[in-house]
Amino acid sequence: MGSTAASEALQVNRVAVVALAVLFFTRLLIRQRDIDQLHAGYLLPTVAAGLIGAQSLATVGLPEVGYGSFGVGILMWLLLGAALLGRLAFRPALPAALVPTLAIFAAPPAVGGNAWFALDGGRPDLFQHALLGTFVLLILAQLALIPTYARLPFGLGFWALTFTTAASGTYGIHWLAATGVPGADVLTVVVLTLVTVIIGWIAVRSMVLVVSGAGRLPRPPRPAPDQSPRSPGRAPAPAGRER
Repeated sequence: MGSTAASEALQVNRVAVVALAVLFFTRLLIRQRDIDQLHAGYLLPTVAAGLIGAQSLATVGLPEVGYGSFGVGILMWLLLGAALLGRLAFRPALPAALVPTLAIFAAPPAVGGNAWFALDGGRPDLFQHALLGTFVLLILAQLALIPTYARLPFGLGFWALTFTTAASGTYGIHWLAATGVPGADVLTVVVLTLVTVIIGWIAVRSMVLVVSGAGRLPRPPRPAPDQSPRSPGRAPAPAGRER
């Protein structure tokens, strides 16, 4: 009975997510935006929602619906990913606070690979190998960006790295289990340790940032006092006595 209730709750949740996705996608089509405002964070409510939904649906025994959710996630990855790459390549650089969101650009093949393992019974088929090749390319690009990240002052935007880190670690563990390489158990512990250290470091730095007050939004400036000239020798009239 618990499984049935979980499945029903998940289906209700998926209906709500689809409704929000349709609304979001429709607004992208009809509302003009400045391309310079686009960043990889836009992949989370579109690509990630569809792919994670596919994995969840497969886990609760609804793979047919999961394939549909997977297709939506892949479609959004192709559309928004191409637009995002064009923005990054041909428009002005991202503001420093948004540079960590570049890590999210590498997440879709890992998230999609995790979903495909759930949908396809954990078999490393041809499509899974294609996702793996894409994942390796994008992760190597992220490793090349480490010096860029290191030069940035730490901010709460670094939480963007945690999503890709967790998805990539999970994807790597799935591949270790699927291929049965020698020492897979030890490598799994290494991957889990690395993911935990990275996310834990970001969490600790964030707490220090918030406690120190550096992570707070700046307060708006107070309005300047009235500096209008007054007649010499005449004091301002008390409130309510002016005529």
